[in-house]
Amino acid sequence: MSVATLAPSTDELAALTPEDFVGLLRAELTKPGCGMADHPIVAAMEDGSITVPQLVLFCEQFYLHISRMLPWIGAIYVNCPFEDVRTTLVKNLAEECMGIETGTKAHPELLLEWGAALGGDVDAMRRAEQLPAGRRLTEYFEFMGLCRDWCVPLAAIGIGLESFVPDTFTRIVAAQKQNFGMSEEDLIFWTMHILADAEHGDEGIEIVSEYARTPEQRDAVYHCTLETGRLFYDMWNVYRTVPA
Repeated sequence: MSVATLAPSTDELAALTPEDFVGLLRAELTKPGCGMADHPIVAAMEDGSITVPQLVLFCEQFYLHISRMLPWIGAIYVNCPFEDVRTTLVKNLAEECMGIETGTKAHPELLLEWGAALGGDVDAMRRAEQLPAGRRLTEYFEFMGLCRDWCVPLAAIGIGLESFVPDTFTRIVAAQKQNFGMSEEDLIFWTMHILADAEHGDEGIEIVSEYARTPEQRDAVYHCTLETGRLFYDMWNVYRTVPA
């Protein structure tokens, strides 16, 4: 019988350096069932065992989440009292919603272009219903944006998700080219995020160091980041609902 590991206490989390705190979170997020690191869908792409219908459903549900989470990035902006951070958030939103900095288009639309290259019906994906795993994740972003200090959701996104993007998306791009015949143009959503998110691990340390200073903030960042990772894992796991 295994014994569950107790979460660190609030005082223990507060005593960690920002580097050690972020390192602890990243270690937890690499465990099975949490986050995108070594997610089964990536391995399934690499060995070619995932089917095109499974990929289309994955694309659809991922699209529905990222298109509906953006308003809660706006909530972080509203609640943030620091002008420099707000400026960064505005730039990020402009890129996510319109592709301003990269000269592309809205990131959810870029994801749909990959779905179209797979043979998916874009209009059907836009109209699709979010499955329960996706709704739980999107609604958790709403909860963090409205009910937690602004730095908590920002840390949860930066540390819990974006810091794992370069490695994970690099594997996805390689697998999609090798096993599914995707071109560079088909994969713009994935490739652009490899570069854009390359420094977000350091940004997570900066957020913790500069803004998540109280024991209560540290505790909230810890638990919300891990819960974000668990919910994200479940949302990506939706491809398993389509028989192989």
